[in-house]
Amino acid sequence: MQVNRREWLSGGLGAVSTAAWAGCGAGPQTQGGELAPVVSGGVVDWEAVRARFPRAVNETYFNCAAQHPLGVHTVRGFERYIDFMHNGPGEGREDFWETGYREMKPAFARLINAKPEEIAFCAGTTVGENLIVNGMDLSNANVVTNDLHYTASLANYLARRDKHGLDVRIVKHRDWEIDIADMEKAVDRNTRLISVSFVSSVNGHLEDLKKLSDLAHAHGAWLFVDIIQGCGATPLDVHAMGVDFASCGMYKWLQGEHGFGFLYVKEDLQGTAVKGTQFTGSPGLNYEPWTASPDPARPEFIMRPREGIGQFECSTPAAINYAGQLESFRFIEEIGIDNIRAHARELTARLQKELPPLGFTAITPDDTESGIRTFLHPDTDSLKAKINRANEEGRSNISIGGPNSGLTVGRGGNQVRISVSVYNNHADVDKVLEVLS
Repeated sequence: MQVNRREWLSGGLGAVSTAAWAGCGAGPQTQGGELAPVVSGGVVDWEAVRARFPRAVNETYFNCAAQHPLGVHTVRGFERYIDFMHNGPGEGREDFWETGYREMKPAFARLINAKPEEIAFCAGTTVGENLIVNGMDLSNANVVTNDLHYTASLANYLARRDKHGLDVRIVKHRDWEIDIADMEKAVDRNTRLISVSFVSSVNGHLEDLKKLSDLAHAHGAWLFVDIIQGCGATPLDVHAMGVDFASCGMYKWLQGEHGFGFLYVKEDLQGTAVKGTQFTGSPGLNYEPWTASPDPARPEFIMRPREGIGQFECSTPAAINYAGQLESFRFIEEIGIDNIRAHARELTARLQKELPPLGFTAITPDDTESGIRTFLHPDTDSLKAKINRANEEGRSNISIGGPNSGLTVGRGGNQVRISVSVYNNHADVDKVLEVLS
């Protein structure tokens, strides 16, 4: 029996969205079956935004730096993809490969002010960084980074140090900030790459990318940036900031899922400063029956490698992830990065001000324009006990177990990391302050 679109959306996977709203108040308003806008007359309705994220309604969730909850709009993107693949064309169903897929690179490019021709699909942030480093000539060169860069990235460079003798220079933070003067001291005429995180996953430290790109370029080096902890929440202009390479997964501030992401390679560096290493392309078969008129002056098997940004792409991407991500891009564009940043700033300012009197020591600089705030606490076990007790007594719902918990407590032994996104509000801050006091 074939299930039509209306039946499918009212049951099965389509019911996931519907069921998510049960018991959690009004869900997002719809207009003719479509989700209603969250911006009217240039003003963002933040409660309408919050209603798009059932987990944020059901739970006090401050951990999008680990994984962002999925919005209803994103889930609908997944559903539409599955609907077509399951039922085929008809009743308004579209093949994402023929429609939305073509919008992905332009959408990401707009977000970071790049050209679509500078964007490749890749399997994630760290994969993108490896593609860049693998494609560079690092013989007799050094790489400069710092200890607020992502841990897997540091491991990437240290492995190259241990296996291949790469000169890796890791600048240490000073009171949880990176001093540009310390970076300058580490860079010399043999530096080939400076590699940093735009926003540190440790404490939300925001790098001055323009100063770092100027530093790199003055020494004939390039700048790579891991942008996953900022892209989608913090203004980013790779051209104006002089960024040469960047990569990003989709499951944090881009509000998508695991599985794939994006790689940015500045157009004039493609195939020059960095080369593709995955040897993708298509073969030409110069013999019958593949061609009616073989060219005797050419070999039978001819390699036609992909050029430009295509040289960094290999394998078929996880299209269902991009189907959801396209809806997240549209949602982010509707709200606007400046509005997202202003909304988060209001909440992080409260956390930065009101947690220290409760025994927390901030290790995020006061003026950091990111959505992450990290605090030290002398007894994170007691904090976990407080949260668990409040949960058991029905005073809160804050999960603290597993990689996708609602709050990160005990990271690094004594750290509490709180990350803010579009669905959070002052009531969430009130609840965290109440439970942790």
